[in-house]
Amino acid sequence: MSQNSNRMISQRLNRLYQEMESNGWDAVLITGRGNLRFFTDFRLNRVASAMLAIPEPGEVVFFVAKLDLERARRDLPFFPIRPYLEDMPSYLDGLRGVFNPNKIKKLAIESTLTYYQEQFLRDLLSNVVFLTIDQQLLALRSVKEPEEIERLKKAAQIADQAMRYVLKQASPGHTELELVGQAKLVIAKEGGEDEPFEPFLMSGENACLPQRVATEKKIQEGELIVFDMGAIYKGYCSDLTRTFSLGGLSAEQKKVFQIALTAQQKAIEAIRLGMEARSIDRIARSYIEEIGFGEFFPHLTGHGIGLEDHEEPIIDKSNTLRLEENMVLTIEPGLYVPGVGAARIEDMILVTKDGAELLTSVPRNLIF
Repeated sequence: MSQNSNRMISQRLNRLYQEMESNGWDAVLITGRGNLRFFTDFRLNRVASAMLAIPEPGEVVFFVAKLDLERARRDLPFFPIRPYLEDMPSYLDGLRGVFNPNKIKKLAIESTLTYYQEQFLRDLLSNVVFLTIDQQLLALRSVKEPEEIERLKKAAQIADQAMRYVLKQASPGHTELELVGQAKLVIAKEGGEDEPFEPFLMSGENACLPQRVATEKKIQEGELIVFDMGAIYKGYCSDLTRTFSLGGLSAEQKKVFQIALTAQQKAIEAIRLGMEARSIDRIARSYIEEIGFGEFFPHLTGHGIGLEDHEEPIIDKSNTLRLEENMVLTIEPGLYVPGVGAARIEDMILVTKDGAELLTSVPRNLIF
């Protein structure tokens, strides 16, 4: 791990210690994958788990599975690291030596705790108050640091490359699953660790549902095709959606696409420091409603993105969170009109002092 990464982790932990002291949290247990990566920069296998225990400000113990022990010691030489046996009922026993019931009155946890984990902790710390701190942790992650922005830009570039490849390859007879598989291959070739969510390509009536999985359906002319995908680079996610066709669209299908694109453009152009998230949603949603298609826009206008695909700021009707410089978010209004088709265009945006910088670059026009 580089000196920059070590410094970044140390700064993040110090911010968490400050939160502990200002909020009166005696101890913290981190179990969510996004927050584990944020406070350690340690990559876990998708099916692996870990725990970061902080018994008091300034002290930390990182619990990892035995299979990850040597790699964790190599990558985090400054962390006290303890192993546990995966899939064994006793894997939480190590916490007994870390959390002292006599010193803890308030334990801060995440809602990612399993029922078994919570019951273990409540038995261990029977007189302790448990506090969920998901929102406080998301707030710590909402404004991105320079190294985070660089990783997000690289993740966006990888998604761009995968999307461009699929758009170039798409032709009648390809199945939705085939095209998704091609994107995954490009992501791996370009250095992506994984995908932040299951990529999905929806065509024709599959998109109208919307059916957020790829199927064996073959794409064909005369239908709108929506492809939503992303890549992970050094822990950081990208999210990109394009709508395309193989030609033969009706005037109504083209209209649906143009409404979604215009709504997105209006929302992006309006982004300014200090705006409430809900104001951006209102701009896109009001335009779609004015055109008479409001009932066909069933989801939020966008979301923050970082170590997880959905973070603050959530761009929806009720979120009063104000935009700050170096927040990264997506804007993705979409329409799903039965009998006509679906259209959604999604891009990643860096909030700057002057407005918005696009991080994804695949052309947004309707591609044939």
